[in-house]
Amino acid sequence: MENLKLEGLEFMGNNVRDKLKYCGKDVRIYPLAKICKAEVVELDDNCQIFDLAFIYGGEFARIGKYSTFTWYALIEGYGETIIGDRVLIGPGTKILTSVNEHNGFRMVDHLPEGQTKLIKGRTTIGDDVSIGAGCIVLPKVTIGEGVVVGANSLVTKDLDPWGIYVGNPCKKVGERQKPSF
Repeated sequence: MENLKLEGLEFMGNNVRDKLKYCGKDVRIYPLAKICKAEVVELDDNCQIFDLAFIYGGEFARIGKYSTFTWYALIEGYGETIIGDRVLIGPGTKILTSVNEHNGFRMVDHLPEGQTKLIKGRTTIGDDVSIGAGCIVLPKVTIGEGVVVGANSLVTKDLDPWGIYVGNPCKKVGERQKPSF
């Protein structure tokens, strides 16, 4: 059993720490969290990546200070992800940085040139945002500072700061007061 090599463990938990582009102080990466393309991923001070979370770095990915990336949450795609400070990403939320163009193209990777077309870009989540469980955030979206996104919402466009949004696609249903401290 000593010679048994488990594939992929180098991308999981603390095994990935020294492969990250940047790893701040007191970062917690739980043992079953997986980070691929770690060389383009930055985890700032005091952030935490829970078990069963999956991060694919794409072109670049940053998770800010005191932010929490929970169970079954994922970042996927070939674009960029910027997550601010004090952000909560709920269980099962998917942050997509690229999707396939559907009209007139095939949607499978590694086909000959010209048969597929990728829509990719930067997905940005501002400081003090809370995204509920089971949400989907599409590429090229900016979620403004202080936004709350309700569970199972689909974010297809930019969201204004300090708003409360719910639904599929999500719509603004209220305002949130900015903390005074």
